[in-house]
Amino acid sequence: MRINPYGFIGFGLTSAFALTQEWSLPEFCWSTWLAGLVYAWACVFTALIQIILTARSEKPSYDRRLPLLQFLSPNAFLAVMIAFSVTTGFVAFQIYNYLFGFYGLFLSVFSEMAPLSLFGRNGFINSDFFTPVMYLVDRFWPMAAGVLVTNWRDFFQKNPWKRMALPFHKEILRIHLMIVAMPFFSLMAWAILKDTYQPATILLLMGLFYLLPQKTPEDSSESKKEAL
Repeated sequence: MRINPYGFIGFGLTSAFALTQEWSLPEFCWSTWLAGLVYAWACVFTALIQIILTARSEKPSYDRRLPLLQFLSPNAFLAVMIAFSVTTGFVAFQIYNYLFGFYGLFLSVFSEMAPLSLFGRNGFINSDFFTPVMYLVDRFWPMAAGVLVTNWRDFFQKNPWKRMALPFHKEILRIHLMIVAMPFFSLMAWAILKDTYQPATILLLMGLFYLLPQKTPEDSSESKKEAL
């Protein structure tokens, strides 16, 4: 388990904005929601582009796995791959939007923030999905930029098909961990700092978000070799 060195960039960038702009805990929660959504979108779109651009060169590999594909000409194979990958990408995109829409409903109840017409308990459920997203991008873009910088290597993994499911193993799991950790961090910071506990809590949660040790691809490959 290793700390991602690029996580320090994301942590520094977002911490500076959070402190100077005096983010509240609800604002931090929504910025984390935005970061997870943007990461999921980036995984889907970069995987889709890679699949299409490398389809011709990867045809022998696909032929070995699915022998029926070897009867297709290169142009026909490319057309099939474009149609299938775009369909798969669209389905993945909709699944993540639906999933984060559910998380948004959860946040609108427990982490209401202004404007309530977008992020209140009766606002988010009655708004379209992308209007709140664009508002968050305008206000909390450093959090989204930070997660892209921190995890940039994920967008260049060799297997683009697995990348579409990567958010389930990383960002969504990390969001759940932060939900569990937030009450404990808040209580600890309040016990020490009283009314000024929110900035300290946000810094602790950002440290958990960006600097939590993760298993690297190299570690996984080494583990598999040892198992063999």
